[in-house]
Amino acid sequence: MPKLLFVYNPHSGMQTVAKRLNDIVNIFTSSGYDVTVHPTQSVGDCKNTVLRLSNSFDRVVCAGGDGTHNETVNGLIESGCLLPYGYIPCGSTNDFSHSVGVPTQMIPAAKNCITGFPFAYDVGVMNGRYFAYVAGFGAFTEVTYTTPQQQKNALGYFAYLISGAASLPNIVPYHVRFSSEERSGEGDYVLGLVTNTLQVGGMKNILPKNIALNDGLFEVLLVKNPKNPIDLNKILGAVMKRDYSADCFEYFKTGSVSFDSVRPLAWTVDGENGGSHLHADISCVPRALSLLIKG
Repeated sequence: MPKLLFVYNPHSGMQTVAKRLNDIVNIFTSSGYDVTVHPTQSVGDCKNTVLRLSNSFDRVVCAGGDGTHNETVNGLIESGCLLPYGYIPCGSTNDFSHSVGVPTQMIPAAKNCITGFPFAYDVGVMNGRYFAYVAGFGAFTEVTYTTPQQQKNALGYFAYLISGAASLPNIVPYHVRFSSEERSGEGDYVLGLVTNTLQVGGMKNILPKNIALNDGLFEVLLVKNPKNPIDLNKILGAVMKRDYSADCFEYFKTGSVSFDSVRPLAWTVDGENGGSHLHADISCVPRALSLLIKG
């Protein structure tokens, strides 16, 4: 009998996995799998569990938010387990699942972990840590891991917008030097994103339309420091139109990019705390993992 490892975060979203645990496990069991269930105990436990056990199972499934998924990605790659895996999204924003086409409802997502089609997608790595869809610094990025979980549960992605708006008067630009084969430069930026996604922070239609998740390239967006309200309005207007050709942006595609700053940059990685770094090397690992998605 094939074996399935199911790792879930009991605190994600509205604790929805725990409420539907019997139904989810029954789907796996009735499909012929011998199921081992592991509720995560702390930050890092998901990664460590996947790293330790994944090669002893025929299928790995994780359930939780983008942070839980990020730990699963790191555990799978570090263990060398490259079998297609399943994901049941149940966090506050679920940016990654929306981008790749995983069902948004829990039971269809669980069934998809059995019947879905493998989609090989690009994975990023920043200073040794892997990420599925985004690494970022600056304005609004800290909101993703400083917003209280209860507020995320109650408001969903609106929590990010509310907390982000509240932080506007306190925005401090970072002086950053960036370098890639395609483009290099230096300046004061309030936001930097290195992405492989169609959605960030629960917000769709922010990035341009010509995005593929398996082309070996990141989309890099840097927003220059607005010096006055007119500059800020220009930035907001351009974002609404998804037009990043104005001189208030740096936007380009690349397979690798590095950042240097005179003071530590606080990064987020897949919506979680990515640590503070004076130097960040970010590169793309083309089609590193395969996720089961809707056909």
